[in-house]
Amino acid sequence: TLDEGEDVDQLTERQVERIIEYRTQMSSILGDENFARIKRENLLQDSDAEFLLRLATDMKNNPEEWRGFAFLNSRNPDDWDTMLYRVLRLKPGNWDAQFSKLVTTTKAIAHNWDNELFQLISSLKKEGIDIDDFFKLERTITYKLSALLSDTNELHKIIINPSVDISAFIGRMSRAFLPSAVYHLEEYGLPRMISKKIHESGLIDFEDPSMDLQSALDRFKYHGRDAVLAIKSLGPFDRYVVRFFFDGITLDDDIEATNVD
Repeated sequence: TLDEGEDVDQLTERQVERIIEYRTQMSSILGDENFARIKRENLLQDSDAEFLLRLATDMKNNPEEWRGFAFLNSRNPDDWDTMLYRVLRLKPGNWDAQFSKLVTTTKAIAHNWDNELFQLISSLKKEGIDIDDFFKLERTITYKLSALLSDTNELHKIIINPSVDISAFIGRMSRAFLPSAVYHLEEYGLPRMISKKIHESGLIDFEDPSMDLQSALDRFKYHGRDAVLAIKSLGPFDRYVVRFFFDGITLDDDIEATNVD
């Protein structure tokens, strides 16, 4: 975030005035100490000062409308609608999707780990969401919406209620409501559907709270490719993907062994 003191050479006079105005108004809502702490600790992710001020002002002027913020911690996605719509409407534009589709998909991906992908897609067809839309919306939710809610959470704790914290919900959203290792394994080429079959076989417990990405990779290397391929629920294409996945995660080990030799 630009600072009117440190970055004065890069700013026009009008920009300096707007930064000072933003700082003054936010300080009046949050208090000087809280505003300084937020800035010092970089607690807010969004660089859109107008939105942040609009959000803080809305909380200040309409505190009763934010009393349901804690409902985002509910395990029932039907409890999320009101707050999700409220936050989204305070930041219109740049979503590349209707708010209704974002909210509906957010509620759907809450079941990412419990339900099969085809079930989720089928449930969204009536909203005009196909599989390509689904993954685009999921990316928007895990990155942009979770970041937006993170900022909202920080301001809500200062302005409305310090005892309400939805950090756990935001964390789950940022990984598409999947176990942490499962979400990150997709970056290594292992789809969630295959991870689910591996989990259900009992070979690797992805629901173990201590199972992060590195732990999962270590478990795969420990068990080896053949043990995974022996899982009966895997289909021919699943097995092809597993072989490709193992080639990727063992490549560095092979290179390291070659260098040692």
